Amino acid sequence: MTNPFSVLFLTSWYPTHEYPTHGIFIRNLALALSKYCQVIVIYVYSSQEIETIEFEHTQTANLNEYIVAFPKSKIPVLKTIIHFFKYLYYYYRLCKLVKKHYQNISFAQINVIYPVSLFFLMIKRILRIRHYTVFEQWTGYLKEDNLYKGFVQKWITKNIVKNAEKVWCLCEYQKKAMQQHGLEASYEIMGNVVDTECFKPTEKPIRSNDKKTFLHISTLDDRQKNISGILKVFSELEKEGYQFELIVIGGTSENIQKAEKIARHYQLQNVKFKGIVPQNELPTYLNNADALVMFSNYETFCVVVYEAISTGTYVISTNVADLDKVVTEKYGCLIPPNDERQLKGAILKVLQNKIPKSSPTEAYQWIKSHFSSEVIGKKLYNYYSTKILQEK
Repeated sequence: MTNPFSVLFLTSWYPTHEYPTHGIFIRNLALALSKYCQVIVIYVYSSQEIETIEFEHTQTANLNEYIVAFPKSKIPVLKTIIHFFKYLYYYYRLCKLVKKHYQNISFAQINVIYPVSLFFLMIKRILRIRHYTVFEQWTGYLKEDNLYKGFVQKWITKNIVKNAEKVWCLCEYQKKAMQQHGLEASYEIMGNVVDTECFKPTEKPIRSNDKKTFLHISTLDDRQKNISGILKVFSELEKEGYQFELIVIGGTSENIQKAEKIARHYQLQNVKFKGIVPQNELPTYLNNADALVMFSNYETFCVVVYEAISTGTYVISTNVADLDKVVTEKYGCLIPPNDERQLKGAILKVLQNKIPKSSPTEAYQWIKSHFSSEVIGKKLYNYYSTKILQEK
């Protein structure tokens, strides 16, 4: 394929060796766009797991990733200042390296504005980038999260949004939240990528008993994901004599320990914490489950819900983001956030075989036609290629 132009991906989140699911949806966006043009990712992060600086360059077809990891500072008082200048230095070095290999980068796409945009002015000047867009994933603008604070973050964000040629959001609620903060821009809603080559329906396993399997996949951040509410409701059902297995996937070691402590507090027995599972193993867990259970207080997208629908797995979720446009009665059940009574009722329907039968193939085709790598990648490519034509 002839590469008509290149797009630089700048991102505040990206998968690392120690946290391979961190920002994986941003890497999926980069992979999707790289089906149609050259994509260059530069990413710098600090780590407690290493003693020396690590540099990694990987190429996957038209996607080139340049990643630098440096050890976290052990001087608490100066940590923030030391890290800032290290980020600045390593982004400078990456820009110089990229400039040697790519003479003409047409666009930059900023994925999650802060904190990477602290270094955008330098990056823009070194690489002579004339145009940039934003793909914002962060929940911090939402009133439920309320983390959009501080003079520096607000000043940087307002300037980046104001001068961006396009700002993509994941849902209308996120877009309105940004506008309520005075962040006016040319907005458009764009979903995250669902790997439909990976997440596809298979025949459900035949079990020797009627025990249902429920699945929860998240970071296990209780403030957002409300894992404590899920564990509490399942403990009540267990005490009432219902037979099931709850499998919990994801989370940092700290969040897993907190969730395990909550499970012990509620004396919940039939729960297994699997930790982080490789992406290519998730479809097996979803296909083996009777339902995915999400109880988030807020979201901007919640890609795991879309992945579950793609495998034909029934979804129980709170009505957050734009999920009411996706999770119809055929595919699942939506409940209000933090409503444990309704969560219990929705789980009971699964336990009592009272959920509607649906066509897994139909669900898969719907997701594929709206959120596949080809569809999302083509949307991004069409935007950038149109802009280039307008310049000529």
